[in-house]
Amino acid sequence: MRGIMDRPRDSKLEIRAVAEALAAAPDAAALQRALAPVELEKLSANDVSLLSRTLQARPGPPDVRLGYLANFTLDPLPRWVDLCFAREGLRAAHYVGPTAEYVQEVLGEGTGLAAFDPQLVLLALSLRRLRPEAWAAFPTLPPGERRELREDVVSHVESWALAVLAEEGAERSPATLLVANFPAPAQAAFGIADLNAEYGETEFFLDLNLDLLRRFKGHPRVRIFDLDRLSSRFGKDRFVDPRMFYLAQMDWNPAFLGCVAGELARHVRAARGMTRRCLVLDLDDTLWGGVLAEDGPAGVRIGAGDPEGEAFLDFQHRLKALQAQGVLLAVCSRNNPAEVAELFQRRPEMPLRLADFAAREISWEPRHEGLKKIAATLGLGLDRLVFLDDDPAEVSLVQQMLPEVKAVLLPRDPVEHVALIGRLTDFERTAILEGDVRWAAQDHEARRGETAAADLGTSLASLRTEVAILRARRDDLPRIHQLLVKTHPFNLTTPRYTPSEIERFIGSPVCEVWVAHGRDRFGDMGAIGAVLLRRDGRIVYIDSFLMSCRAMGRGIETAVMNHLKRRLTDEPGHLELRGRYVPTAKNKPVETFYEDQGFRLLERRDTGEKTYVLRRTEARQQPCEWIEVLQDAMALGLR
Repeated sequence: MRGIMDRPRDSKLEIRAVAEALAAAPDAAALQRALAPVELEKLSANDVSLLSRTLQARPGPPDVRLGYLANFTLDPLPRWVDLCFAREGLRAAHYVGPTAEYVQEVLGEGTGLAAFDPQLVLLALSLRRLRPEAWAAFPTLPPGERRELREDVVSHVESWALAVLAEEGAERSPATLLVANFPAPAQAAFGIADLNAEYGETEFFLDLNLDLLRRFKGHPRVRIFDLDRLSSRFGKDRFVDPRMFYLAQMDWNPAFLGCVAGELARHVRAARGMTRRCLVLDLDDTLWGGVLAEDGPAGVRIGAGDPEGEAFLDFQHRLKALQAQGVLLAVCSRNNPAEVAELFQRRPEMPLRLADFAAREISWEPRHEGLKKIAATLGLGLDRLVFLDDDPAEVSLVQQMLPEVKAVLLPRDPVEHVALIGRLTDFERTAILEGDVRWAAQDHEARRGETAAADLGTSLASLRTEVAILRARRDDLPRIHQLLVKTHPFNLTTPRYTPSEIERFIGSPVCEVWVAHGRDRFGDMGAIGAVLLRRDGRIVYIDSFLMSCRAMGRGIETAVMNHLKRRLTDEPGHLELRGRYVPTAKNKPVETFYEDQGFRLLERRDTGEKTYVLRRTEARQQPCEWIEVLQDAMALGLR
């Protein structure tokens, strides 16, 4: 698609037209369509300011509040963030702290950052401004002092992060921190000799960023913002604009801000659980070159020895890497199923096998019908699918018929396919949890096993499901947060708690957080459910009750509720359980859950929200004999 900035003569008129379209857009989807043809990297600072002002003038609350702290000028960055976020269907509010006052902002009383109460905070520090004398003298410093400088910088950043997160056990801010690492210079002072120097610049920056990564790796509320990788992608020679560096204290080239904003969008999508679950692919000219019906299994181009075939080979390897991080793959293609099966048998050089696809709709039906069947087969909402096709007409039709599906047009040239996958933000996660990867490998096998059984009872029993229901610990926080921010059909109240709030619940004397772990004959499912209880006198409130969609329909939710009923009856201080159902567009399947579990309706509101109660004298265990509840966590290999 030609970008609107391809025509310099009309660029100002085009930008005004885009601004008008943004102002008139009725929803986030319309904003995305208006910005789709805009090539952000070709926009001037004035263009960005105009479009950003237009977006900020639109009414409505932000989806996320972002704070920016740095020891150099970052004031223009929020304008770029507005554009990048609008392309992702997001709206942000911003707070840019005073230059170089990042410590005062977190330690001081009544600061602007505290009043803004951000959900994410980006800290970006220039080493040249952080330790100016040491950095200026770096070429003359002994190796030992260079190592001391690295330790000093890393310890400084770590102490800042700890100051944000806590003060003597009392949390300062509930925000998640994005800590930028340090870009290595485009050219070392000693040139190529630096590689042979004892602890030269190259080794210094590698160690500095590796040390930062290791100190924060796995922390539930601190993420490394990989500025060094971004600057390499942008170009180290262009990363710093010397004129802006000296005139405006800007360590980043203004043209680089779009790259930073795009990376922030990835972090926010992951933090908000906006991850899509399944990549649906066409076959002809998508997984291989050529048309199977015309070229036959031996004639399609895939494999070594041919430039086009090697490009498709690399694309399939990239798809295997997506699958390895927990993304489900599916096929939706107009083809003869028997010919497709024959091709996969006769072309063993292909990395992908037919069994790698969790769902397959290979027929002559319209693509949008196939996509609906794939979503139903996998138990996913349409908004969890990304569809890739090389045919613009097919992509356009899917966009019109199924706007919830993200339909992406593949470039005509297969050498660009791998790069397109890299640009997608839809599969970003804050962490790749072991359970996500196992599930991607087991999902379609489990579903085939279920449908092959003679009836539901036989099917459920054949899965040999085992469940352990355990009090949550701090190590469970990333998975609990992941469950909470995803839009599950099985989520009775759909709260969106931050990692810091979950951490507080786990340690609270009036709250209980329970996590359900499961496995079946196909393997370990990991943490598949979570419950948050709040005690108020003798009443126990079920604040949150949610299950992963991969565990729905098995009776695991009944096993968990039976556990809660035992908690109610085993402790004399408990009088009753109360729970709520808050209707959403996604959780209709669990509307009668509390009724099915023996609760009585206490109140119904006009919004559809319902409150239920279960007194200890009324608590009865519901049958789910096909689930084995393990009392010993070690039996599942946990803890």
